[in-house]
Amino acid sequence: MSQTNRAKAARVPQSRLSRLAGLGSLAGGIAGNLLVEGGRQLVRGQRPELMNLLLTPGNLSRLADRLARMRGAAMKVGQLLSMDAGTLLPPELAQVLARLQADAEFMPQAQLFSVLEANWGKDWNQDFSRFSFRPIAAASIGQVHEARTVDGDHLAVKVQYPGVRRSIDSDIDNVCSLLRMSGLLPSELDVAPLVEEARVQLKREADYRREGEQLAAYGEMLSRFRNRDQVCLPLYQPDRSTVDILCMSFMQGQPLETWVRHRSDEADRLMTLLLDLFFAELLQFHVVQTDPNPANYRVDTASGDLILLDFGAVREFSPAFVKDYRRAIEAAVSEDRRTLQDALEALGFFHRGREVANLDVVLDIFVLAAEPLRSRGAYDFGNSDLARRIQSRGVSVSRDPAAWHTPPADVLFLHRKMGGLYLLASRLGARVDVGSLFQHY
Repeated sequence: MSQTNRAKAARVPQSRLSRLAGLGSLAGGIAGNLLVEGGRQLVRGQRPELMNLLLTPGNLSRLADRLARMRGAAMKVGQLLSMDAGTLLPPELAQVLARLQADAEFMPQAQLFSVLEANWGKDWNQDFSRFSFRPIAAASIGQVHEARTVDGDHLAVKVQYPGVRRSIDSDIDNVCSLLRMSGLLPSELDVAPLVEEARVQLKREADYRREGEQLAAYGEMLSRFRNRDQVCLPLYQPDRSTVDILCMSFMQGQPLETWVRHRSDEADRLMTLLLDLFFAELLQFHVVQTDPNPANYRVDTASGDLILLDFGAVREFSPAFVKDYRRAIEAAVSEDRRTLQDALEALGFFHRGREVANLDVVLDIFVLAAEPLRSRGAYDFGNSDLARRIQSRGVSVSRDPAAWHTPPADVLFLHRKMGGLYLLASRLGARVDVGSLFQHY
């Protein structure tokens, strides 16, 4: 969730008609920009190309701003489509959709009250000695408030935007149709499996009781993590929680990036802990919190412990998937391309027995991505240009319609988390012995 220090309140459109109208105005704006820019190029004696007209800064900014204003599934679809940035979509579109990982406005107080009263009754405030109406964080489907009960409990209260759950199906259909009709989403790209997975995932995330249960289950799982004493998470409060409201104990802490900015020696320790936890999630527990947002990580200022937040995107992976993915990692590390191809076929990345367009490019990307695990000793994320090299290698795939193939949803969600961890390590300038962490599991 993004912090709301500079954010402003904006009413969440609730009805299907108002949400469709929002997308309609977006389509009209894109079409208007296309005609204006096309006219300018003709006046300059240039022959306009449709994709270049569509991928202007104005159109891309308009798309991101409208999805951020709508929130809910419309915003989440944009986030999910940005997961494979640079290889699934044109890089310009992937980059602007990635903005949606951070951008979110919060709902006005009147809408907030309507949700609280619908779930807790008109006298809900009598149970609280303090309730901060300005949220401390906001995201695509909800926002978080700090509160204290009359019994003295210090709570984080996550409130879902009104209308989110019932708009999921129509939002997904409308956004995908808009991206198709506008030409922003390549017609050759089959995103149907990803869209259906997004539909399922969103309906799960919109059930806050389910998220609370996932939080409790993750806490039990974490008790078996080898560095459990360095990690903490909120306690689920089921008695006050509903499908629209999630109550947890409030975790006092500082954003991880802020903490490290003033204590550069902490970058290596905390990033090592996060990567160790990721390998434990995938290889030991087969359960991964797949949301890569760095706002989900805070640091307890008293103990230095890592605080984990937001468990709506916890995803379980089958033993067979984990086995094949481990094999893919090991093959990429050793640069055994034959075994790597076989493992990727088993994961559903390729169709067995068929000729694969740009096979060498895909294998190259996986071998490149394993560079931190091949490094002897600590890998210096701060001085690495690995992300640029991977994106550069993938450009040929994103621009070749014959090569477009949507990877399995499990792979995309996993890569979403891995990419987020890499970018965080790069921003922190961390040095981590990734290979030894992997070898432990």
